[in-house]
Amino acid sequence: MITSVDQDLLTTPPKALQSSLIDWFRDTWFSTTAVFLMTAAMIALFWFPLSRISTNVEVSYNEGWNAYRAAMVANKISLYGVPPQGFGTGTAYPPISFHLIGNLGTRDTFVAVGRWVSLISLIATGIFVALIVRCAGGSAHIAVFSFLLYEIGIALLTPDRIGMNDPQLLGEALSAAGLYFYIRNPQSNRSLCASALLLCMAGFTKHNLIAFPAAIAIDLFLKSRRAFVTWAGAMFLSAGLLTAMTLWIDGRYFPLHLMGGGGKRAYSFAMAWSGYHLYATLFQSLLVIATAWIIYKSRSQRVIALAFVLTHVLAFLLAGGFGVGPNIFFNSLAVTVIASGLALSDMRAAVEKWRPAGLDWSATLMFALFAVSIMAFVPGQLRRDRAKMRVLASQQEEFNSAVQFVKTHPGPALCESLLLCYEAGKPFEYEPFSVRDQLKTGVLHEGDILHLLQTHHFQTVQIALRSDEGNVKDPELKASLSSDQTQPDTERRFTPAFMKELLKDYQLSKRTSEMAIFCPQ
Repeated sequence: MITSVDQDLLTTPPKALQSSLIDWFRDTWFSTTAVFLMTAAMIALFWFPLSRISTNVEVSYNEGWNAYRAAMVANKISLYGVPPQGFGTGTAYPPISFHLIGNLGTRDTFVAVGRWVSLISLIATGIFVALIVRCAGGSAHIAVFSFLLYEIGIALLTPDRIGMNDPQLLGEALSAAGLYFYIRNPQSNRSLCASALLLCMAGFTKHNLIAFPAAIAIDLFLKSRRAFVTWAGAMFLSAGLLTAMTLWIDGRYFPLHLMGGGGKRAYSFAMAWSGYHLYATLFQSLLVIATAWIIYKSRSQRVIALAFVLTHVLAFLLAGGFGVGPNIFFNSLAVTVIASGLALSDMRAAVEKWRPAGLDWSATLMFALFAVSIMAFVPGQLRRDRAKMRVLASQQEEFNSAVQFVKTHPGPALCESLLLCYEAGKPFEYEPFSVRDQLKTGVLHEGDILHLLQTHHFQTVQIALRSDEGNVKDPELKASLSSDQTQPDTERRFTPAFMKELLKDYQLSKRTSEMAIFCPQ
């Protein structure tokens, strides 16, 4: 069967068809080249994280913590069945990611499954960013550009998050999906309900994802009270059902765990500014373009403008919390990329009529923004990745040997690398980061911590080494470990008093380039 398009091609004069193909190629070759170069940069930045997914090394501190939670779900142990107790072992995150990984994997595969879920979630978030740009009026090329810009941005902001067993990116994917369904058709009850459900699921994956729901609520309230009631009703119903299921399946102390056991969190405005400064320095060109576009389009694109403001304000406020990392800016980066993509689309339309022959404004703007904004940071990250790739095999060998050492020593173990204790089959009794935070806020008393060492409760204690401590001799290492930690770059997850007590009551029994393991004297 010959379609109408085929018929048109058959009836088009050969010279006219050749001219049309030449015009199309002339108009798209530069934008295709720009997309190709960005794709190459993304693949290069993802190469090392992808190579690391299947290795038995600790990507970040959170991986072991999340593995313990997935194991609790798999073993039918309630995540919030008892009040937070012990030494920082409460479950301070919502439950969705733990149930997903706990049901997809086994004890030996929870970490790998979590890493793949995180990687797929990162790609899914970029896809929803691109779909939002497309729905809001961006071209296909600019939508693809936005996807690549988001993926590359994450790779530069926090490269360890790519393929890391942590729920943040799963929550980001659900949050971006919720925003997409709202922007796609805010008049449709079905889209409003889908948006509400996805946003609630995002909040039950990572509870700091509240900026997008707040932006949608304000936009709907100002736009249509009927639609607002529909969306808000779906939000309350979804949140109510998820809360009821959590209390029923995971335990009635869910709110107490989520609030950190009732204790406040150490906070510093200096840390908040430091985190924001890192983010703003890396994406300053994007932020300038996005801010200008938001000011210009604040009425016609109100929900994106609200999301831009709320995500950045919330990220700045939360960034000052003790232990909060750059991942707090993931929501901010997503909406910044969306606004930048739409700004490029509007600029292209504005200057199209002045375009010289053979010049693709869309590609020119895309390539300029990519080159000026973040391309300068790509080579440095690739050098760091190559350096890590060279030592990856030795890191895995060292980690496996440390696992065997801890596993063969009976009794409880305290690991700064929670994944080490998890792989060694040790129970989760002590979480160094939370304990340090609770000591700072007065929730715990240091004497209770020191008593664990004085009585040799832990038969093995593992301490992470800084990069400058990996190759020093034992006497120099002990001097470094017992320092007063007065400088920010020398602060550990264990207090100076803890370290001095450890060196007094325990002896160094095993070392690798990244850790030291102590046993009772």
